[in-house]
Amino acid sequence: MALPIVLMPHQQQAYLLNVSSFKGQDMIQLMLYEPVAYRAFLHSFHQRLLPTFIFYVGLIACLLFMGLFAIAQFATNRDIIHVWYSLYVFMLCLYFLRIWENVFMVDWWLPNHTLLRVALLPITEVVMTIFYLLFFSTLLELRRFQPRLWQGYRYLLLALGGLLAFVLISYGVSDVNTIYQAHQSRTANGIIAFFLVSSITLALLALRSRHALRGYAFMGILLLLIGAAGTFLLNRIDLPYNKLLFQLPSLLFGTSTLLEVFCFSLALGRRTRLVEIEKNRIQERYAQDIEAQLVVRTGEIETKNQLLEQQRIQQLEAEFDHRLANSEMTALRAQMNPHFIFNCLNSIKLYTLQNNTDKASDYLTKFARLIRLVLENSRAERVTLQNELEALQLYSDLEAMRFKEKVTIEIVVDPDIDQQFVTIPPLLLQPYVENAIWHGLMHKPEGGSVSIDIRQPTDQYLHVEITDDGIGRARANELKSKSADTHKSFGMQVTADRIRMINQLYNTQTKAQILDLVAPNGEPLGTKVVLEIPV
Repeated sequence: MALPIVLMPHQQQAYLLNVSSFKGQDMIQLMLYEPVAYRAFLHSFHQRLLPTFIFYVGLIACLLFMGLFAIAQFATNRDIIHVWYSLYVFMLCLYFLRIWENVFMVDWWLPNHTLLRVALLPITEVVMTIFYLLFFSTLLELRRFQPRLWQGYRYLLLALGGLLAFVLISYGVSDVNTIYQAHQSRTANGIIAFFLVSSITLALLALRSRHALRGYAFMGILLLLIGAAGTFLLNRIDLPYNKLLFQLPSLLFGTSTLLEVFCFSLALGRRTRLVEIEKNRIQERYAQDIEAQLVVRTGEIETKNQLLEQQRIQQLEAEFDHRLANSEMTALRAQMNPHFIFNCLNSIKLYTLQNNTDKASDYLTKFARLIRLVLENSRAERVTLQNELEALQLYSDLEAMRFKEKVTIEIVVDPDIDQQFVTIPPLLLQPYVENAIWHGLMHKPEGGSVSIDIRQPTDQYLHVEITDDGIGRARANELKSKSADTHKSFGMQVTADRIRMINQLYNTQTKAQILDLVAPNGEPLGTKVVLEIPV
């Protein structure tokens, strides 16, 4: 490379040239050019090397296009392998740009800074090797197919990272002369040797891999090794100087690198196709599984429908042994069970008459569970809050089905309450929920909702609020529904008597308060029932 020297008229200056390495028989000829003459010399030099110059322009353009195409592929399918491939190709572009500038003596893209020029090439080589190894391991899926080799592969990547850190630190703390001498000897040789060893290791991994793309990987490695080995040998033998032999090593390495990158591009295309095939295979298998499950489920439904059609109406008989020893409390508790059964059997009868076997089957299943809970709870004087809420939830589901999902019921329990420890009298909350549905929501065309909020402000009492957004008690009294009157006289009266008996029997103060919810303009908003239940 030329070195600019500024001399004033009638001035003399001495310069020393230290040649660290030289290949060839002839001594270096030092020439002193004026600026105009040097530009003419460069023009003549570039004309002689024009074919090689064009080759490098095409090489860098191809690499840049492949790297940008890989970035576009990553934006499409989000596969990380395209990131490693594009970064490796971009490092190759930077590497060949540096060689291009050095071979053709151009000084247009990199500042004429000695430290930057000396440090850029080895740093580029190390970073390029790291991205190359990451791409190669992802291509062959070493973590999946060869987990033991992947462990050694990780150590190789760590060693490269350490080498990169060492190079950066060395260039940061050393002067230019020391860096240049290290670059010409140990560092450069070490980087080249490490790169060759890594390539050979990867070639062996490619041969041993069971991956479908191992042929592409091995061909890429082989092309790179041929180019690297040929360049290494040509740079270390004495050849007679001419412009073709002078460019032969870099041309060989550039050509082999381009072929290697092209081979890896084919591997990426094949990989995308394999992923698509595997995705289609998974979708077909999933569709087959769904079809098989659908056939099984259809058979089960048909069997249940046949059984339901044969049986038509199941005979459910609940026998309750009234014991006189438990007095009126046991009698009142037993009166609640027929009340449940009466309403549920009417709903099942309705679906059966409508020939809606699916609904009838679902209703019957929930009804059976509810009957079981009612029978179990009716034998005990107190049940856990969990059992009571389970029965209430089943009743709510049955009523929601009966009213064509126009009724929604929400049960909210304070998470601090231990539902398996707290006990209350059985079937105490259900009549109020039923009353809210039949009085408040039955006559509301668009339906409505009932919310049950359960808290425990003290250790002795449960605070329960049952709120509905129905038509209100005043409007319900105006309608004078016969069914509503029946429910009120039976269900609510029984509940009031039970609360009275509970307080007498256990000497407690169970309280029930019914509040009308009214808007500021006087419109009814519903009804709220507040219960204070000793636990």
